[in-house]
Amino acid sequence: DGMGTMNPLRNAAALAWLGLLAACATDNRHADFARNEQLYADVPFSTKAPGDRAVFVAPLVDARKPLSLPTTERGFPIAYGDDQVWERPVPEMVGEVLQRQLQNSGLFTQVEAAATPEALVLKPTLVSFVTGAAEAVAGSRSFAEVGLRVQVFGPADATGKRAILFEDVYGNRQTTEVALNPVSP
Repeated sequence: DGMGTMNPLRNAAALAWLGLLAACATDNRHADFARNEQLYADVPFSTKAPGDRAVFVAPLVDARKPLSLPTTERGFPIAYGDDQVWERPVPEMVGEVLQRQLQNSGLFTQVEAAATPEALVLKPTLVSFVTGAAEAVAGSRSFAEVGLRVQVFGPADATGKRAILFEDVYGNRQTTEVALNPVSP
């Protein structure tokens, strides 16, 4: 039924996002994590249960909403980053990383350039991408948080409709240790 290939998808997505989050705590002059291996190195994930279907990865949807984030923690200020520090739009970089990771994972027979009736359709949605630094008594700590909703739709039926086979949200938050000069978020 094809559902057996979804558990490895969960593992690959989680590994990719863990790597991305860890990379967000690295300082570098070329601020494009999709094209700078010092900011993000691809996770060398390859499934032990190769997929039996092709997939089309839809363009990543940016569904981040303005958050009411705390401005202090235990009386110390929190400073948040914004998308302006990146050389390209965050959704574009996240989409590029996801596409590349899926191509190399073996979860699908191939990643299609367009949706075909028999291929699965993966719809990624960026729900969170926050970086910043929180001050403390003896310095500050950097943090980064990413959240991605993944929906996978099955092959198209005779009317062109696709049933949803899988849906989950993956997220992680990475923080550095407190230091006088922590790494850039």
